[in-house]
Amino acid sequence: MLLAKMARSTDMTCDFNELPGRHLIDTSVINMLWDEGSAIFDDEIGVLGDEARREDVLALNQIMKVNRRAAFQLVVSPLSFAELANTQSVTAADGARRNVLLGWFLELTDHWSFVLDDTGDRASVGGTVRHRFKLTKELQGLEAKLLEIGDFRRDPIDRLLLLQTRMANCDSFLTLDENTIWKNRKRLSELGFTVLRPRDFWEMLKPWSAIWY
Repeated sequence: MLLAKMARSTDMTCDFNELPGRHLIDTSVINMLWDEGSAIFDDEIGVLGDEARREDVLALNQIMKVNRRAAFQLVVSPLSFAELANTQSVTAADGARRNVLLGWFLELTDHWSFVLDDTGDRASVGGTVRHRFKLTKELQGLEAKLLEIGDFRRDPIDRLLLLQTRMANCDSFLTLDENTIWKNRKRLSELGFTVLRPRDFWEMLKPWSAIWY
């Protein structure tokens, strides 16, 4: 029902039982969690760039507050580690940032692995996507459909991250990638993917957030 609603409209409101419970976090969101960590985790709200970025930072701030009690499951993929590691460094500062970010990513992976193991909810189906990347016949068919979309034919990491939302039994793919993922959200919705930006998930969650405060 939620997928159909999103395909028809930009309205992100939903019933309580339609709230996505497990999200695969895109590399772009991991970068924002690192870059804007003081605002997201510590309420140190300063200058946050353009309005869209500000909305997503503030949304992540609220989501993380709710999640102290709600325990939505946030899954990270080894593919994001590879994507971060392959980021080109223009300056020495870029290289230093990348190295620190990679270390933090491993800590983040351990943290969410512990959360998933602790809750036990669906952790046996996909979990943290640590298993080897092997596509079932069903996923091979889904990849073939993704390959029909030019952006995902050109970008194997985005294509495989989407497939891992299925492998990890996730309800949504949480992203900030406007140029590839979000641009193709209608087609992805037709293929059964729920693609959300942080601000979209917060719009869905906000009416119910008082339950966890």
